[in-house]
Amino acid sequence: MPDPAFVKRLCNTPYFDVALSMFAKDTPFTRMYLRGDVEAWNADGGASARAKLAFDEEVLALRRRSAPAGGMVVGSGGTGWLVLRWDGNCYSLEDGELTEKHPPSAKSGPLPFRHYEPATKDALLKNAKILAAYKKRDKECKGAISGEVTRACENADGALSLAIVSEIRGGLTLPLPAKLP
Repeated sequence: MPDPAFVKRLCNTPYFDVALSMFAKDTPFTRMYLRGDVEAWNADGGASARAKLAFDEEVLALRRRSAPAGGMVVGSGGTGWLVLRWDGNCYSLEDGELTEKHPPSAKSGPLPFRHYEPATKDALLKNAKILAAYKKRDKECKGAISGEVTRACENADGALSLAIVSEIRGGLTLPLPAKLP
């Protein structure tokens, strides 16, 4: 697992580009997978969007969580994990919500392409599969980045995320992010 001081900084604000690097093919981090759909947030007080994480979604274990001595315990006793999602956000999950058993087809959350640093975007778009998915997303979404969009735009956005995840899992290397925790 990463250094605790690094994890604290990482979870104070989303580090979109760092997350991509940490999920790279040969990184030494422990991968875990969701046992079901989970509504999650960062209960340790760092920045995090409240999100629904999906069954079989891949996350990285950052730190083991335990109940504070003398503190109030809610849920399964306060034990679990602080994890990193592909989107760069940290989430607190309970032991029963995770497994280390790799599913047949691991999922990822949606990726925030528009928030990546220019060097990361350039490196991603040099990959033919990612570039094709990006062009399709651009065509279907007509420049929209939020608000109401068509089902075709949603599908194209998901396909872009899948292409990025697939290529990074396959060994695509990215430049070192300029903004580090």
